[in-house]
Amino acid sequence: MEESKSKPIIGVTTAWSIETWGDSLEGGYYYVGKPYVEAIAKCGGIPLLVTPEYDLSTLDDTINNILDTVDGLLFSGGGDSKKNSGKSISGLREQQPKRYDFEAELLTKARGKGMPILGICRGFQMIVEVFGGKLSNELVENHKQNIFGSNPWHKVQINKESKLYDVLKKEIWDVNSFHVQKAEKPPENFIISVISDDGVIEGVEAIEDPFLAGFQFHPEELMWRDQEAEKIFKWFIKSCTNK
Repeated sequence: MEESKSKPIIGVTTAWSIETWGDSLEGGYYYVGKPYVEAIAKCGGIPLLVTPEYDLSTLDDTINNILDTVDGLLFSGGGDSKKNSGKSISGLREQQPKRYDFEAELLTKARGKGMPILGICRGFQMIVEVFGGKLSNELVENHKQNIFGSNPWHKVQINKESKLYDVLKKEIWDVNSFHVQKAEKPPENFIISVISDDGVIEGVEAIEDPFLAGFQFHPEELMWRDQEAEKIFKWFIKSCTNK
């Protein structure tokens, strides 16, 4: 009998309600959108929620234990800032300091181990900032759609030199959009893999890492109507299986 291969365990980061909404009922709660979890399960992985529950004295051990447990990491979105004013937006750490410090350390150590990393929305922005790129503090307009995420909102162009293009085999794509903050410059040794029709960076990927990619749009919601989006998760899960 052929031995069955075990499914890869994918750590999915979570937001903390107190940092998002300021509630304080019994310490709030950690949360993540269900589509992230569903997408991983549908594409062959086992999702495991990873929470920023730590203190500074145990942070290092906590992260090492997480990395010993998972085969890949998905840095999720969520936790939109409520501190925006006028046409500017606060930085990622100012928006959610506890989550930021945890995820920045987790990102850095995971990359050092060569672990596959996928970032979506805020997760994409964390990849950009933590690895030396730059985010804009100006609010971006017309990128927060008022329809369901399974529906596309604008067109993007896929870089033909990217790994993503090798997966999708297409140059123009219609994607969804739920953000007000944007990346201004990718980190060194990353390329822009996706850019919107109005010039907003929608995807980056590391040139030399086996799998380190981020997307500003939400393939986990888009994939229920678009098989191209599902290919992103299958690509990610396959990388976690083969690492």
